[in-house]
Amino acid sequence: MTVYEVLTVVVVVVLATAATAAIYLGLLNWAGGVFVVRCAACHHLTLSPENLPQPSCPHCRHPALTHPLYTANHIGQPRAVRVVGDALKY
Repeated sequence: MTVYEVLTVVVVVVLATAATAAIYLGLLNWAGGVFVVRCAACHHLTLSPENLPQPSCPHCRHPALTHPLYTANHIGQPRAVRVVGDALKY
């Protein structure tokens, strides 16, 4: 029973930390300190100090770190990032 109690406390702490970080990120976005923008190459959401699309994002620069299973299955083309067609207009 002690293991379940410890795991419950760990889950609560992780969720509380994530929620607090999201609140501060939203406040920074609202205050103009950090902007949530789309990547110009792959259209993933990324952070930027300016309200302009970033030319690349961590998904584009480090695909093995952000999508390890996809990259492992596509060894011949490690830089290929799937882009889902979205209806966003820039």
